Amino acid sequence: MRKIKLIGFASKSLTRIFNSRGFNCNSFEGSRLALLAHRRRFCSNRYITGINGNPFREAVYTVPLTKRYFHATGSLRLSERNYYDILGVPKDAGRDDIRKAFHEMAKKYHPDTNKNNPSVKRKFQEIRDAYETLRDTEKRAQYDMIFQDEVENFADDIQVELSLSFSEAAKGCTKQLSFDAYIPCESCHGRGHPIDAKARICPTCGGIGRVTIPPFSSTCSSCKGSGRVITEKCENCYGHGVLEGVKEVNVTIPAGVDSGDTINIPKGGNSGGLGATSGNLYIRLKVEDDPNFSRNGSDLHVDATISFIQAMLGGEVEVPTLAGKISLDIPKGVQPGQVLVLRGKGLPKHGLFVSRGDQHVRFCINFPKKVNERQRAILEEFEEEEITREEPSSEESW
Repeated sequence: MRKIKLIGFASKSLTRIFNSRGFNCNSFEGSRLALLAHRRRFCSNRYITGINGNPFREAVYTVPLTKRYFHATGSLRLSERNYYDILGVPKDAGRDDIRKAFHEMAKKYHPDTNKNNPSVKRKFQEIRDAYETLRDTEKRAQYDMIFQDEVENFADDIQVELSLSFSEAAKGCTKQLSFDAYIPCESCHGRGHPIDAKARICPTCGGIGRVTIPPFSSTCSSCKGSGRVITEKCENCYGHGVLEGVKEVNVTIPAGVDSGDTINIPKGGNSGGLGATSGNLYIRLKVEDDPNFSRNGSDLHVDATISFIQAMLGGEVEVPTLAGKISLDIPKGVQPGQVLVLRGKGLPKHGLFVSRGDQHVRFCINFPKKVNERQRAILEEFEEEEITREEPSSEESW
């Protein structure tokens, strides 16, 4: 990064000049205003910020990669990472928590213990800078003041419930879903101001897009880094960029989902106005019961009802599958509740390897409640033969 030498402006000289112009540099606020005035004088025409459009036509501001910070001792380039994130502590962390986190991070990333990793030295310096700032009450207050508006704003998430038939859940489908949500204003396309509104230089940052209170620098909260502001508001959304409306989305349901599963659509919830990130959409699924199938994970269970004659002599029976009905051979002498497994005929499994569960066919034998005289005679004759056949085997066992 290029360093800029301010000829004749040493630290004390700058202080005298700023004080002579009405800025009290002995106070924190006076120093901030003085630096802003100094920045406007030297830098107001040095940056041009581009605007890109996204699918929702919300303004996305591109900040130049090379940033310049004016300070009496020269230029300073700060890490873009949040000091609290660097130490892994919350913003309301106490001094003891900050000190403990620093010792743990310093031990892990100390250059002496990571001699084969040249990037650790830079990481360790970040940790030290974060600790030196957050452990000092005054420095921490200055840091919090300048970064308080740089927290990303998110619109509210939306959670809805979607009912599916068993077939839709098993095979997968595409569903259209409508729900109440905040949507971009059609008049201003989510900008919050008329399309032909004129922008002017941001009075807070002087058109640079960043605010500096040495040694800290942050994106300007007034213009969000664009260097330009528009004060005129859209008459339809009153400057919010969003309105209450109905949002429609097409949802692809993967095959094999079950009740209680949730599909997450990032940024599919409430639209975020004025630079806020849109919320997420969470779709909770509810699968209806099926008269034929029951499920256990990716396995399907179905009953096949056969007569007691078929159970004894064998035969064929039609059973439903996800691909349609198939004819299944009945083993001779099948017992009530006996299960036949159809490999790979179940639901798709969700994981690294694409595979399917099994279908379990349970045989249910239907015995007649009444028989006529002839049937009774045949059954009694059958019973006598069974007794006669079993008697020799019983004697042999003794």
